[in-house]
Amino acid sequence: MISVIIPLYNKARHIKRALDSVLAQTFQGFEVIVVNDGSTDGSERVVENYKDPRVRLISQSNAGASAARNRGISEARAGLIAFLDADDEWLPGHLAAIDRLARKYPECGAFCTNHRTVGADGRIRPSSFTFAPGSSTDGVIHDYFKQVLTGYPMNSSKVAVPRRVFDECGVFPEGEMEGEDLDMWCRIALRFPIAYSAEVGATYHADSENRAGKRGHLSIRRRLVGTLENAIATGQYLVDIRRADLVEYLNQSLMVRGIRNIRSGNSKCGRELLARASGTRLFRVQYLRWKCLSYLPAPLLKRSLSVWLRLTQVMRWKQR
Repeated sequence: MISVIIPLYNKARHIKRALDSVLAQTFQGFEVIVVNDGSTDGSERVVENYKDPRVRLISQSNAGASAARNRGISEARAGLIAFLDADDEWLPGHLAAIDRLARKYPECGAFCTNHRTVGADGRIRPSSFTFAPGSSTDGVIHDYFKQVLTGYPMNSSKVAVPRRVFDECGVFPEGEMEGEDLDMWCRIALRFPIAYSAEVGATYHADSENRAGKRGHLSIRRRLVGTLENAIATGQYLVDIRRADLVEYLNQSLMVRGIRNIRSGNSKCGRELLARASGTRLFRVQYLRWKCLSYLPAPLLKRSLSVWLRLTQVMRWKQR
């Protein structure tokens, strides 16, 4: 059996789509735990309409997505735990692919399918992550940190994790404003290889409200940064992982947060984050571009970014 955990906060418009996609799986040996994290839009009432005994609704005061996922883990009855965000959905073969991976690669710490993204314009885009494990269908990622530099093999709507792995690595960090799942995947990947299927099993809806990626300022302090810095300093990671890949992933994480701060008007914090990533080799051009942009006055920065966005859109249009 697989336990499916869905954290729910003000997603009344989307939760039915998510639940229907779970119930439509070709693999039917599952339970569904929906953790209502203090919704105020009546989301929980949508779940209450489901009479399938495999669907359980648990309610708690609002504490964030990590706390909701952790509550679900504590309530799960199965040894394998899959996650789905309330505004995403699965294709019918997702859990069957997860079950196949878990049986084929029992030594792994997480099991993932591929995904596609639906944008605000309704267009469906394939994942930017490309996987070539020596098989056209599935395989094992031994150096997650090399792969993540070109695309994320894991996200919170397409991954399943054995309970024993949470016992060893801990659970989701609570209190983080954004990207708390990235730290979880990082801690798992430092200790375990990751099994991955090229089969598209999940659909990520980028147009949904309340997406963490739509938030503004991000502080310098972040759990993922600390986890990476500790691993680099201690050398405590799988033998197949290259230290250089860890360093570049740390630089990438710092730069992403720096750029987000600069875009939202907090240029001072953005420059501090960029300075910590100044040793990057893979992202040198991006680092220098945003360092220069961070010194522009806010109105000029806004106009420059607007022009850059229009140019990018024109280039994409010409490439079609």
